[in-house]
Amino acid sequence: MQLDRWRGRSALVTGASSGIGAAVASALATKVGMRVAVLARREERLNALAADCQAQGAEILVCGGDVSNDDDVARCFEQLRAQWGGIDLLVNNAGSATMSPLTQGDPKDWREILDINVAAPAQLIQQALQDMTHRDEGQIINVSSIYAHRDQVPNFALYHASKAALRSLTNTLRAELAAAGKTIRVGMISPGMVATEFRAQATGGAFTYESYFEHYEPMLPEDVVGAVLYMLSTRPHIQVQDILLSPLGQGL
Repeated sequence: MQLDRWRGRSALVTGASSGIGAAVASALATKVGMRVAVLARREERLNALAADCQAQGAEILVCGGDVSNDDDVARCFEQLRAQWGGIDLLVNNAGSATMSPLTQGDPKDWREILDINVAAPAQLIQQALQDMTHRDEGQIINVSSIYAHRDQVPNFALYHASKAALRSLTNTLRAELAAAGKTIRVGMISPGMVATEFRAQATGGAFTYESYFEHYEPMLPEDVVGAVLYMLSTRPHIQVQDILLSPLGQGL
């Protein structure tokens, strides 16, 4: 395990106001010793996360904003470049989903899902590469979903499509960087059911936190953190392309 080489380096984690993003940001800051910028719309939650990490001696930069807003993303990168000179690690975690049959879905919801789950990661990657290209090592981690590998689940067609698109984007980026001889690793993590507030939000409250436990015990955000840390810990010339993980009982 070679996590020590990341100590003192800089990271940006999106969707860090709760769930997986908050857990990843906290672990990178307090366990790995990275300087971590956090980007999400709920700035008050980011401030609370920052205060908790700072109390443990970590360095956190709060970037309140929407990943699908070009100006918010540009402003965040301006902040972290002014403070840290750029980033070494990008964790694209922000995501959106809305439950509805495809025949009845609202095109406005579809556009939001595609903006947040596909276009925003692409823009963030483009910005991050400006920093990483001039460094000895860089890492991009896209947090996708088991649904990037699984379809035909009713009521989430656009979410499935967006995660499949993110998978394709990830693989294409890896090929482009390899062809250009860049020392930037690209990985994707595809979690199954994780006990966060995301499911309740995506279903408009139709499913609660407790409903996760109807058929099997779900994963926790910390389980996804473990996958992130494993990706970072491999030797610099090795990239983990995709980690697919799910609770026992939830198959493809």
